[in-house]
Amino acid sequence: MTAQAFPMTDPKTSLFCADFAANAADLPGAGLSWLKRRREAAIEAFAQIGMPTRRVEAWKYTDIAAALGGDLEPATSFRAGAEVPAAIAGNFSPTGATHITLVNGYLHLIGGAELSKSVEVVDLAQLSVRTPQWVEKHLGLHAAAADQALGAASLALMRGGVAIRVRARAKDLPPLHLSFVNPLRGHGLMCHARVLLLLEEGASLNLVETHAGDGEDELLVNLGMEIVLHRDARLAHSRFQEEAGRTLHVTSIGAELAHQAQYRALIANLGGRLSRVDMKVKLNGPGAEAALRSVTALDGETHADVTTVMDHAAPYTTSRQLFKSVLGGRARSVSQGKVTVRERAVKSDSHQLFKALLLGPRAEADAQPELEIFADDVVCGHGTAIGTLDADALFYLRSRGIAEWEARSLLVRAFLEDAIEGFAEGEIRDALWQRIERALNSISGGAT
Repeated sequence: MTAQAFPMTDPKTSLFCADFAANAADLPGAGLSWLKRRREAAIEAFAQIGMPTRRVEAWKYTDIAAALGGDLEPATSFRAGAEVPAAIAGNFSPTGATHITLVNGYLHLIGGAELSKSVEVVDLAQLSVRTPQWVEKHLGLHAAAADQALGAASLALMRGGVAIRVRARAKDLPPLHLSFVNPLRGHGLMCHARVLLLLEEGASLNLVETHAGDGEDELLVNLGMEIVLHRDARLAHSRFQEEAGRTLHVTSIGAELAHQAQYRALIANLGGRLSRVDMKVKLNGPGAEAALRSVTALDGETHADVTTVMDHAAPYTTSRQLFKSVLGGRARSVSQGKVTVRERAVKSDSHQLFKALLLGPRAEADAQPELEIFADDVVCGHGTAIGTLDADALFYLRSRGIAEWEARSLLVRAFLEDAIEGFAEGEIRDALWQRIERALNSISGGAT
């Protein structure tokens, strides 16, 4: 596909389209006809929407086009030996886990606990005719359409990433830690990568995903993630995003759940200049369940957006969403959730609740829940609440001799607790609270 195949577009859209036109023949798996078709369809889907601005309804609170600089180069693989830079390596790493480290979006090393024989990992930077059939069957079928434009771009421009398969009925595996790190660069970069995670029938996995970076150069992290859960599969997914201060981070997630599959995710937004998690979950079999929790703690001129589409496509499906934000400075959070119940999806049960606590006069939160119901005999509800600390509760604690900073800390912790309870246990819970406390201290200047 040549540059002339794309219509005249704005400079930010052209940045991606020109990259594809110039480099498509050299991208991983360029000789594979199935991947070539999917990449071409993806770049056309991206070009159709363009780099999202506030004129795009789903992006009306998050103007990625305005935030993105124009002088960014595609990232290349990290070649500084096996060690991850120390400043980044200090990010959370669960003990007893198998660690898969990606640097600048490229698979760098696999370490920690020995990789189970029930788990297969494929380096997406090395796609060839020997690529397993399960990768061909699934890669690029989710988070790659026009309704997730940046996800489509991540597939079209994919330079690296991993595909992971957990074989049928595999249980009691060591946790799997996907660690994404972005070291000092010296110039602006854009990283386009993909993750495909397939859990076959009856398989279970605990996935910990971390994102950390270093440096003051602008970085765009554009990750597309596909999650496919077969019948009775179970996935617990904890996600820590702690990118550096000038990083724009977008993750587009497409998940499909079969009969009786369960997906539980905890999303923690703790860094970056602008971040967005754009998630579509399709409950495609009776009894499928999805439960999403999000915790955002930000200060300064930062922005975090969690946007979800929960598609109840089968009867007797269940979804729960609880998103909470604590914001100081000029930080802004966005919580958008659309729940669709299709005509045949009777007995569906869905609830979403978005809450934000503003700890500064210039902090801002936007919440937009939405229901689209085409079936009878369903239970669906939603709610939002945005405000400041309860003055009466604060006064009560102060009147009992508790210092103001401690009283505020107790109230904020109580506000966030139910978004974490039951989703983060042991060292994951401890690590999350450590990071939240650090963010709260920043918000209050050490007086929280």
